Amino acid sequence: MARHKAGARVLGPYEERKGFRVIHVKRGGARDHYFLATKEEALRTVQALTLDVERPTTTISEALKKYLAYMRDDKGNKPSSVEQTRLKMNRFFPDLFQPIEDLDAATCAALYEALRTSKQRSKGRRHKPISVDYHRNLLAEARTFLKWCVKQKYLLANPLEGVEGVGRRRHGKEQLRIDEARKWLAKAKEYADRGEAGAVAAMMTLLMGTRCNEIVSRVVRDLDDDGAMLWIPDAKTYKGRRTLLVPAELQPYLRALAAGKASTDHLFGDHHRDWPRHWVQRICREAGVPVVTAHGQRGLHATLAVEAGVTARAVADALGHESFKTTAQSYARADGVGLARQTRVLSVLEGGKSGATRAE
Repeated sequence: MARHKAGARVLGPYEERKGFRVIHVKRGGARDHYFLATKEEALRTVQALTLDVERPTTTISEALKKYLAYMRDDKGNKPSSVEQTRLKMNRFFPDLFQPIEDLDAATCAALYEALRTSKQRSKGRRHKPISVDYHRNLLAEARTFLKWCVKQKYLLANPLEGVEGVGRRRHGKEQLRIDEARKWLAKAKEYADRGEAGAVAAMMTLLMGTRCNEIVSRVVRDLDDDGAMLWIPDAKTYKGRRTLLVPAELQPYLRALAAGKASTDHLFGDHHRDWPRHWVQRICREAGVPVVTAHGQRGLHATLAVEAGVTARAVADALGHESFKTTAQSYARADGVGLARQTRVLSVLEGGKSGATRAE
């Protein structure tokens, strides 16, 4: 029997009717039982567990710090993405100084249940329940973190592997109807004509299907071919790195934004990724249409493209998705999936019919 500070120890082997039993007592008192057929197997298990008990303790905080460095240096994740992961793990694991080897299935299940049933503050509603998407996303990210910890030998197995997410995810955001989108676009043009760069950024979510972070990250040199093409060279995935044709309607606005700036200056200036979303919603309120998100506008772009005739692969490529399944689940409305053509997105919003001639 090997003892360790805070009560961690290995008990056994104990001979039983059908073999031998070894007990691993963890610091918090939880016990793992191992049943082995022979004494030799039991002794090897005792030796392995004893080494695990006697090794220096690694806290969740220490492991997380190394994981974030791995994300930044080895995977090449953006600083904003790394920071989001840090905040999420801080929310999932409230006691960062807990030894990571003390995490077991029961402890992790309790952590997820506490997160799932917790409340969050929001404007006008001080104790709003967190959404299914939010707690399930945190669960998935925590599971990935602990999977990495297993590879680093901080854990023998992933204690979150068997913890199932609760509740049904909401795929996709609310989208405007076509008539509403026309009203929204008319109001956006009013602002853009007054020189409001935020309105141009908001228009890009609908007319080009670009993400908010892709918009605010663009530099002047990304606008190419006299404003007819936009390069997106940096993204989380290979498919996210792409070039997009800029609709003729947007080109004068983007050229005006680029005028007089250095090639490495941000096209829209320095803004947080939420900036286009705020403008999308501001225009919704001014236009008197339902308030939707920038993701909803991106989704409407996908829906109109699919309904008007774009192939599944072309829509997924335009949105920077690895597969059309992501587009279909989270962006394009189900009733639009299966039809075929992208070039009619702008013409539909300008007054064309959504059911017009398909691609030959």
